[in-house]
Amino acid sequence: MIIFLACTLFLLFLMIYPYAVYPPFLKILMKFKRNTLHSLDIPNIPEEHLPNIAVLIAAYNESEYIEDAIHTIYAQRYPRCEVHVGSDGSTDDTVQIVERLQNQYPNLHVHALERRGKNAVNEYLVSHSQSDVIVHLDADVRLQQGALYSMCSRFTDANIGAVIGTSIDAPVNGKQDNHAAEHSVYRSLEFQTRSMESALSSTVTSLGHFYAVRRIYRRSLPNEQVCDDYMPILHVLLEHKRVLADPHACAFEIRTSPPGMEFKQAKRFAACGMATVGEADALLSPKYGLIALFLWSRKMLRWLMPIFYLLAICTSFLAWHEGSIIGMIIFHCLIGLILLSLPGFLGLRINIIRQACIFVRLQISLLGAWIHVLRSNASSTWERA
Repeated sequence: MIIFLACTLFLLFLMIYPYAVYPPFLKILMKFKRNTLHSLDIPNIPEEHLPNIAVLIAAYNESEYIEDAIHTIYAQRYPRCEVHVGSDGSTDDTVQIVERLQNQYPNLHVHALERRGKNAVNEYLVSHSQSDVIVHLDADVRLQQGALYSMCSRFTDANIGAVIGTSIDAPVNGKQDNHAAEHSVYRSLEFQTRSMESALSSTVTSLGHFYAVRRIYRRSLPNEQVCDDYMPILHVLLEHKRVLADPHACAFEIRTSPPGMEFKQAKRFAACGMATVGEADALLSPKYGLIALFLWSRKMLRWLMPIFYLLAICTSFLAWHEGSIIGMIIFHCLIGLILLSLPGFLGLRINIIRQACIFVRLQISLLGAWIHVLRSNASSTWERA
């Protein structure tokens, strides 16, 4: 009984650790290392010392968004900036719109490619651009003023190999928002965690719609299974260079996903993420120190949560079967959470039921991701809903 109960409690600890234990642990670690923390303030860099950059946009049927995306890049007034748009076999007017804008922006380039997938498009754009720093941006993302300056000025520090932006909610009524006013509790937790990791050493996550990489550390993507935004980040970490989450490089997405799409995306993102870490599994070794700790805490334990959950159901049942009252309580709570979520799948919107439904659907998505990875079916190919 004691063994099964101990296993159950340990599994529960692993489930709550990434959300309830890891962030407070980082705060404690920052107090111990306060004299060696890296500053996240905006560097005051003269314009002539800024690196030249290439902003790359891989686009598939983005006629609704591409023009405004290009305008928002040039509105940043960043010096020595070229923009490359790669159309992944778009069947709408994406290419024609960019070609028209070339009359307004001479250093704007468009590449009309056959359908090949986002990873292959990004590889093409990287090889057909020239710059010290590569900035990746999605067509449905809008930058706040100063975002490019803050992000790219970080590269004056030779130890910085990559910088990811900060995702914020869209400004209301044309007014610019600030990352401190984010409405999402989850997004706020993610922001704080990335900031603490960056101050201590390096963040180990990515922001797919807005990030930058120093070209000399940009390696070719090994296959179509890896995340096009996450693999470059891990390549930088393998080079023992820092990845910074810039709190001042703010951007927001304007595309809204249809209901249920976020769970399909969660499965695809998790599957690609697992495949990506598999290509850089050396980072999970203790020899990488804090990077390994961050990666296990931020990624691996979250991905393993549905497996921990199922195992906790089994071990708590076995503990209950051997006479443990605590095991019985835990077993009923775990099963009760699943039962509580069922009305949410039928559309009932009561908050506690909705939260239970979100949790269960996320675990189902992660299980689906593991199945895809084990079958080697993880794919970065994008589709439009």
